[in-house]
Parts: sequence; structure tokens; C-alpha cells
Amino acid sequence: MPWPRQPRRCSRVPDFAARSSNPRTLVNNTLPSITIVVPVYGDLESLLACIASLKENIDFERDQVLLVNDCGPDADDIERAVLASLDGHRGFRYERNAENLGFVGNCNRAVFELDTSDNDILLLNSDTVTTPGFLDEMREVLYASEDHGVVCARSNNATIASIPFRLTHGSASRTEARTVAVFDALSGYLPRWYVSPVSMGFCFLTRRSLIREHSLFDNVFAPGYGEENDYCLRINAHGYKSLISNRALVLHAGSKSFVGARRNKLRSAHQAILEARYPFYGQATGGFLKYSVHPADRFADLLVDAPSPLRVAVDLRGCSDAELSRILPALSPPNDHIALEVVTDPAAASQVAHAMPGATVRSEVVDDDIVAIGVYVAGKLDGDRFASFGRRYAFWARLDIDDGVLRWADAGPNSARLFLDAIAARVADTRVEVGTGTSGVLATVLKSWNTWNGRPLPEKVESLVERAETAALVDAAARRDTSGDEEQLRRVRDELAAVTSGRAYRAAEAGVKLGKRVLRRR
Repeated sequence: MPWPRQPRRCSRVPDFAARSSNPRTLVNNTLPSITIVVPVYGDLESLLACIASLKENIDFERDQVLLVNDCGPDADDIERAVLASLDGHRGFRYERNAENLGFVGNCNRAVFELDTSDNDILLLNSDTVTTPGFLDEMREVLYASEDHGVVCARSNNATIASIPFRLTHGSASRTEARTVAVFDALSGYLPRWYVSPVSMGFCFLTRRSLIREHSLFDNVFAPGYGEENDYCLRINAHGYKSLISNRALVLHAGSKSFVGARRNKLRSAHQAILEARYPFYGQATGGFLKYSVHPADRFADLLVDAPSPLRVAVDLRGCSDAELSRILPALSPPNDHIALEVVTDPAAASQVAHAMPGATVRSEVVDDDIVAIGVYVAGKLDGDRFASFGRRYAFWARLDIDDGVLRWADAGPNSARLFLDAIAARVADTRVEVGTGTSGVLATVLKSWNTWNGRPLPEKVESLVERAETAALVDAAARRDTSGDEEQLRRVRDELAAVTSGRAYRAAEAGVKLGKRVLRRR
């Protein structure tokens, strides 16, 4: 995966508070104009904030805004306030439906009946706040390739387009301030866009030509939920891609039109329709999150002012009772500022819990649950676990038991583990030897983390990218059964050897050489 390692030039200035309100940045003026459609229902406070941000961030000599009041409970009050806010400001147009049409109906009427221009269409939720340069960036991404069909921005509240998407503490909130800080620090390191199964509907830019050819929202999704996903997957069947623009930021408060049981019922019903039409949708989204997200994006919450307490996980799966008896006494937490978890085989869970009463003990992990530090025992990583480590841990620590020598007997029937251990040793960030009487292992690991965390951001991103690329290859190779089959073992060796020709995989060289020597002795 050719992930960028160094920051790319970005039209946004780093300091959010100091960003220029002038939207006339360098942009290709030959690209089509855009009509921004803002469906209006309720939440006047958020709507007025949205309008204010559009006044600051839109070039009205080129683009325009269409607000359509869908006759919610406070329609009259909203109308008065909106008209007052628009008084004397060109580039805005206000319309009101004769009756409530729902979100889907409101969008369709705005696009097919009210906007008679040939402009492209940006559907923008009324509870959003735009930022400088967002529209020009999204427009350029949309027209960067002929097969780009729809684009959304990054946000604090946009499911897979949220930044940071994964939070190291699941109960934490993704505040607007946190999103702005992470976006400003990392967006320049990310690819300009992702190709994703769908684009998020809160800020949804698409070509007018595609609307003419494939229509817009299917009324089966009325009054709302799932309609934008259906549109994305429908045009994808005709060869058009959905994208997430990594250099455009639009803040989003979240749905207030549908709440409680009604929202859950709509989501459930419309999700069933999507799955019936596009059985691959869930798997495609999971694959995107697993394989396509840049490592700096995956670990964004840890790269920019990592939240406290720092999470540390020690993976002891595959360790014998004798090995556990040496390792566990050395794992006393160094302070109260870390949250320690131990991953172990189910049969050893009681032993581990008794030895480490302050730790969370578990037998399985979830890849998307990112953790600052992952500690593994030399020789215990198989291919699947290696790949999982790459997706879950920002910083790797290796525990060598006694002499740190991996023997054939340790590798077990799967001799390819020798290759994996050599590669893991090269990509690990620190190494600690554990012998009889060793103590303070986690304090040593934490000191190494502090050193790594204090490095310049470009260096940390570089290390994450190189390791992620190595883990991606290992993940692919791990899907093959190599146990007891020398021919397949040879294929794995050759696959790993091929990696050394690439700059990103030079770290694998030692592992490949080791494997060749072992095979020659057979």
C-alpha cells in the first residue's frame, strides 16, 4: 500500500483560529459551479451557525446556497430568523415547501425542481459548520478523475469519515476542538482522498451529470437514513467511485431530526433494504476500515496528545506455565497513569488474573480498539496475530525470555513463524529481556514509549507506515496454510524475499536471510 510518509502541501493553514476567511484560494476556475442545498427542518441555533460559516467560506461569485424549509414544528420561527440572517447577503436563496416532505423528498425537490442551474450539487446538513477551503478542496477531488462520482469531507461526527475515527478510550467524546487539533496536525500526512464504499451524507458533493443519469435519492428510504449509501452504491455499479476528502473539514453536530425509537426503527428497516440490494456492503466497509486507512489516520488519537491514562496491552497467548511464571512477576505497573490489560489463553486466565489483580484480563482482542503500547513475547506471533498487532498497537515492545534465542522447538509445527519472529524483531520499537528475577519491565517499556512519543511527528508517521506495510504483506501471507508443506513454505519465503526490493520493507531482510539458511540445512 503506497501510503505517503511526509506531509503534503495543503491549502489550509495550521492554526484553526487564525485561518483566513477568504475562500478565494488557488483553485481551478474551469471546474463547474456548485449549488449548496441545505435542507431545513429544526434546530435553529445550529442552522444559523451553518449559515454564518457559509457566509465566511463560500465564494458567491462562483457558487450559491439554496435553503429549503421542510415545514417542521417551528417552521414559521425558523423562516423569520433565516430571512433576517440573509437580509442583504447575495448568493443565498430561501424556499419553503407547502408541506413536510421528509429529508429525502426535500432533497429531491430542491435538486430537481428548485435548482434549475446546471451546477453540481452539495447536500449539506443544516447542523454543520464549514471551514475555509472545504468546498474548493472537495470540488478538486471530485474532478481529479473522471470516475470520481461523489465526495464527502472529514468531520467530528461522520461515522467512517470522522477524525480521529478510532478512540483509544471508547467512552471518550470526539469534540469539535479535538477533531480540529487532530485534523490540523495530521491531514497533510494523509492521501488527498480515500476511495471508500460510500461517502457520508452530512456533506455530500456529486456531479449534476450523474444525477441526470442515475437520479438522486430513492423514495423507499423516506423520510431518511441510508439514502446516500444507496446512491453511492448505485452509481458505483456504473463505474463511479465514492471518496472521502482528507483535506476538507466540516464540523457536524449530529442528527436531531430523528431521535430515540423512531431513529432506531428507520435505521434498522433501511439497513435491511441496503443489505438486500448490496449484500457486499458490510464486508466492503469492513475491508476499507481494515486495509485502506492510512496508519497516521488509524492511530490519530494517539499521535496527537495521546489521552490519559495510557493503555498498555501485554499479549501472553501461547506462553507455557513455566514462561508465565517468569514473565508475570516482571509486569508490575510502574504507576497509576497507565491502564494495563493482559491478553492470554483462556486456560491461563485465572493464573494471570491472580498474579495481576489490577489488570484487565481478556482472551480476545478487537483490531479497531487502538492501544498505545502492545507487548509481545518473542516467538509467539503467528501471521494473524502479527497483522492484528499492526492494526491495534502504535508502539511495539518485544519480550525476550532468558537468552532471547528462538529455537525450532519453540516454533512448533509452523516453521514459518521463524520468519515472522525475525521480521517482528526488526519492526519492534523496543526490546526487553526477561530472566529469572527480572522486574520493572513495564517501566522500561514506558520509558521507551516516552522517547518514541517525543520524536518529531514525521518520524513517528514514517515508522508507522513502514510497519503497516510489512504487516499488510504478512497478513496476506498468513492466509495460506504453510504447516508441514515445504513447497508452501518456499512460497512464503519467496514472497517475503520479494519485499526486500522495496524501500518500505528493508526491515524484513534479516528475517528472509534467516529463513534461507534454515531451508538450506534441511
